[in-house]
Amino acid sequence: MIELPFPAKILWPNGRGHWAAKAKAFKAHKQWAAIAGMIEFRDRPRPKESVTWSVTIHPKTAHLIDDDNARASLKAYQDGLALVLGVDDKQFNAPSLTFGEPIKGGLVRITFES
Repeated sequence: MIELPFPAKILWPNGRGHWAAKAKAFKAHKQWAAIAGMIEFRDRPRPKESVTWSVTIHPKTAHLIDDDNARASLKAYQDGLALVLGVDDKQFNAPSLTFGEPIKGGLVRITFES
């Protein structure tokens, strides 16, 4: 299991901000995912064809989150993990997405299926 920070507001489809700020946030999130992926797959075989993953999002507050927006906000994480796994991110199956209990600061938990 990989635990990553709740995606920055600017990475959400409705997030507003300058393109350079969004690029900087995207790069940081991608790097966090890559580092976490290196640790997770250090002693595990890497998927060769398709990647099946499950995501649990623990929001910052009890406010409802739109499913489509949540999926889009995970793109940087998907790119970072694809980089580590040595696969094209097209090989990622759409994640099964669930919403957990709110956690202060928010959290994203990613698990991979064999």
